[in-house]
Amino acid sequence: MKIHHIINSYETDAGGAEKLVRNIHKYLIKNKIKSSIFGLMHNDINVSNCENTGLNSPYNYKAFLSLKRYCDKNVHESDIIHSHLFPANFFCSIIKILKLTKATLITTEHSTHNRRRNKIWGKLLDLIIYTPCRSIISISLGVKNELINWIPSIKTKVLVIENGCFLYHKIPIARKKKISPVQLVSIGALKDAKNYQVVIDSMNEIRNLDFVWSIAGDGYLKNSLLSQVNKLGLNEKIIFLGHTNNVWPLLEKSDIFIMGSKWEGFGLAAVEAMNSSLPIIVSDVPGLKEVAKHKLICALFIDPINKLDIAEKTRRMILDYDLRLEFGLNSFKNSKKFDESRMFKSYINLYNKLVNTLN
Repeated sequence: MKIHHIINSYETDAGGAEKLVRNIHKYLIKNKIKSSIFGLMHNDINVSNCENTGLNSPYNYKAFLSLKRYCDKNVHESDIIHSHLFPANFFCSIIKILKLTKATLITTEHSTHNRRRNKIWGKLLDLIIYTPCRSIISISLGVKNELINWIPSIKTKVLVIENGCFLYHKIPIARKKKISPVQLVSIGALKDAKNYQVVIDSMNEIRNLDFVWSIAGDGYLKNSLLSQVNKLGLNEKIIFLGHTNNVWPLLEKSDIFIMGSKWEGFGLAAVEAMNSSLPIIVSDVPGLKEVAKHKLICALFIDPINKLDIAEKTRRMILDYDLRLEFGLNSFKNSKKFDESRMFKSYINLYNKLVNTLN
């Protein structure tokens, strides 16, 4: 058995799905299970047993032909093709439908939202993607529910393997009350789904408070967001750090984590913040709710389209040190549920189960 992860990109600054694939791949190799990653576009990072097409975009026929050549050369009947994201999952399904491989095909659904669901032809396209798959893994219950509501016929194939992450901190961080500005932090790509435009507007509503908001991430909205901050005169309040390879030092020196996404499949950055004993302010959306809602309360939930709600919850957290301390300690305790070792074991159990049914 060999696991072939097929994804558009496996760059470090791409997103949660890419990070998940790299982490599973490394764990499999460490545990002497054959694994590879094939990227449909150029990738600069050096990861063992990885190949890519060298293309600038995965959205063309050359990416499909490169994937076919990879499968012809490397994929055997006893292997598993594990696809991630569009169009990689679509290309893998076409290869399976055309009987160009006898390997078992599975896919992971990483989000509660995709643009295809707003199109007339979207359901047909997703049926093409999901029908050839033996299993469809959802990274959260919210993702599973949204997927089944969209295509009820695939219900029996869908299972949940919750995302996990490396938990850097083994003991909670005790934060002392500061005289200096309260440090807010966000981690995530500068793209529409992360909803930074509305959160920036909300910060303008509380600009009189003593805080600094640092944003770690890069993306196509960078210039637009910089312009928005400049027009509002918030340059000293909001700082763009660009992509950060190591988030832990940034989280350690922060006081509050905020994630105002329009949608999230899971929210790995929120788990990392929780493990760093940070109180969190997050959108009240599927995926994030599973990460942040616990008996031990650690979060304030916001309406991501309501700047006044975001501003009020942020104001409350900034001004209430005792609340931050209580939520932060609860965050650390709650983060233990999302240790990546549980996720790795679930994936290996699934791979073994699929292979054993072929024998």
